Amino acid sequence: MKNNYKKIIIFLFIVFCSLFFFNQKASASSVILKPSNTILGVGEQFYVDVMIDTNGKMINGIDASINFSSQNISFIRAEEGGSIINLWVEKPNLKGNTIELSGIIPNGFGGVIDPFNPKERLPGLVIRLVFETKNNGTSNISLSKSYATLNDGKGTTDNIPDNSILLNVQNINIPFIYKTKGDAEPEISAYVIRDTNLFDNKYTLIFDAKDNQTGIKEVLIKEGKRDWKKIESPYLLEDQSRHSIITLQATNYSGASIVMNIENIPYKLFSVKNITVIILLFIVLFFVFKKIYEKYK
Repeated sequence: MKNNYKKIIIFLFIVFCSLFFFNQKASASSVILKPSNTILGVGEQFYVDVMIDTNGKMINGIDASINFSSQNISFIRAEEGGSIINLWVEKPNLKGNTIELSGIIPNGFGGVIDPFNPKERLPGLVIRLVFETKNNGTSNISLSKSYATLNDGKGTTDNIPDNSILLNVQNINIPFIYKTKGDAEPEISAYVIRDTNLFDNKYTLIFDAKDNQTGIKEVLIKEGKRDWKKIESPYLLEDQSRHSIITLQATNYSGASIVMNIENIPYKLFSVKNITVIILLFIVLFFVFKKIYEKYK
């Protein structure tokens, strides 16, 4: 009888450990690929929302790679509006048929609060990827080699399981063209700094451009009479004298834009440096004229 009890206890212990291990494994963060449609027409535009479910944990960063079948679909753009990412280490970047991205959430993210059930946490949007179909057939979009970092102060990585979605591209007479909302307004804030740890203490522009609906398409800069130039933050200013007025323009994916100016540092005629130069110039001229006067006297 005692042996039977021992066997039962050992069996229950094994079951408990198995369940515990399963739950630990299941609690890993997961990324959900949520397409706007899975049955598409040739020439149709659609989007895939990349969502992350932390499964009750707090994360402060994500690194992801999204692959797609380039034979049937092409990548159009990424929209940052509504993203949980506050700081992009690497904005969604197309490399071949892979979109790579990396971002940080300084205050951490543990899920979106469900208004109907505050105790539950919903997945958060990492990025919206917009594609366009090219040819008939099935197309695959998959997530691989991705991980999140836990907000535990140790930089602990939380590996995200691979997953994928399957799309079916067919001949449809009137394909749907995805467009962003036209009433979105971009925002931009910027300032110029000098830091010994950044570009050898040279004047550097730091800016933050965002749009809560469509995301920022591009930010342009114009320094004085120089041409417009597309930039990213941080940006090393070309005019290190800071005598040029800086003009910034941020444009979102719906075509709306905002412009801001950063005033220049005006020339100082009576600065210590200029006064010193003027005095030295007068002294030189005095002795030159004195010598000329003495020669022709």
